[in-house]
Amino acid sequence: MTEKSNFYKGLKLLGTQKEQQLNSKIQSLLNNRKLIEAVSDNAQMQIPRINRMQEASERMSIIMNYPTKKDVASVAKLVIQLEEKIDRLDELVSTLVEDRGGNVKGNSSFRNKRNASRSKKMKSSWESNEMEGRKKRISDFINNSLLLSSQLPEFDSHGQGNSSV
Repeated sequence: MTEKSNFYKGLKLLGTQKEQQLNSKIQSLLNNRKLIEAVSDNAQMQIPRINRMQEASERMSIIMNYPTKKDVASVAKLVIQLEEKIDRLDELVSTLVEDRGGNVKGNSSFRNKRNASRSKKMKSSWESNEMEGRKKRISDFINNSLLLSSQLPEFDSHGQGNSSV
């Protein structure tokens, strides 16, 4: 049993020494200015190749009809803008509802009397539930619209995309 523990202790000691040697070697390479400049020059030479590959990928995405990273990023920006607009509309609708006293369809004296007779607690609870329901319906509508618009076009038997989608 002691032989095994000595073996593992020796292995651990050897691993620690090798790790320190490797770390010092990496540090010396990182401090080598010539090496860093060579790597930088090589990276600069690779930029035109990377750009050509990106352009080829863009062209293939058009042919194969799949989204690229840029497409996904632009859709994400549009979704964020749409969410901001929905939030602004939601705020406008809630202020409109508050200005009309909770009566969205018009100023009916019967409705106003009925609303005035209710307790404030019930009214605020009802308005809160109504607002949450509206938010959910708007959110569901937008999500369904986005899902429908993001579906890929169907392919016919010749492999051509359906242009009417």
